[in-house]
Amino acid sequence: MPKVKDYDKSNIDRAVQDVINKVESYSPAELKYGVPKSTIGFKIKHPDHKNTCGPSPVLNEEEEMILVNWILETARKGFPKKANDLKSSVKNFLNDYPRKNPFNNNRPGDGWVIAFLKRHPEIVERSSKSVSAASAGVSEKDIRLWFSELETYIKGNDLEDVISDPTRVYNADETGFEVSPSTDKVFAKRGAKNVYTIDRGAAKENITVIFAFSANGEIPI
Repeated sequence: MPKVKDYDKSNIDRAVQDVINKVESYSPAELKYGVPKSTIGFKIKHPDHKNTCGPSPVLNEEEEMILVNWILETARKGFPKKANDLKSSVKNFLNDYPRKNPFNNNRPGDGWVIAFLKRHPEIVERSSKSVSAASAGVSEKDIRLWFSELETYIKGNDLEDVISDPTRVYNADETGFEVSPSTDKVFAKRGAKNVYTIDRGAAKENITVIFAFSANGEIPI
């Protein structure tokens, strides 16, 4: 968990009022007052929140928002966190910043995680899809470059007639089915269309299938 930052309450209040009154949008207000957009949004959505965390004020509002930002940012980068990661992060934080809490050895339980998710509905638990680091590293620029090189090759070898003949144009797609897929759920932003986990370890055993079709609908033997 990143180190805690203290935000001046008056700056938070001014940032919230500027956004509510449409003096500033979220990003300019963040720059102007030094208060994260997520904190401004939380205060607007939960105006009666009193910096408490469940029945006991273990973490204050700003500390919880640091957790929220951490969860959303790591999920965006392809390394979503699980419930155990969140518990461990809170435990490490409380070890560094001791305070009275109801947890066993500073580690929160499932009940705290459930309450945390209720307080922050922008985070949900989802099943993720594993993707290799190589696949995750492919960018739009890489794909456009590939098509550009393909076009150069076709024109350089007088093969334009090939792409105009549907019986000579094929598309193949490979897909793999994991023999023992992971069933663990991870945290992700609510509404995210797809949730991926970049696989940094060795590939798991899987069955690979490849399908191919021509542009006119033929299936090769």
